[in-house]
Amino acid sequence: MRRLTFLFCLLLAGCASPAKRDAEAEARGYERGYQQAVREQYWLIQNQQRQPAASAPNPRQP
Repeated sequence: MRRLTFLFCLLLAGCASPAKRDAEAEARGYERGYQQAVREQYWLIQNQQRQPAASAPNPRQP
């Protein structure tokens, strides 16, 4: 029974290893950073497309 308990504890310790948690946290951080970069690029492009229309001279002004 002690051996079974010992093996069970070893199995649980392997499931919660810091290396696996670190890798998963790094993957989530990478995804968040990637999504943020995509959003920033989207808004940069949107703002670039709006600027020429906003800075066009008004033909009614002399």
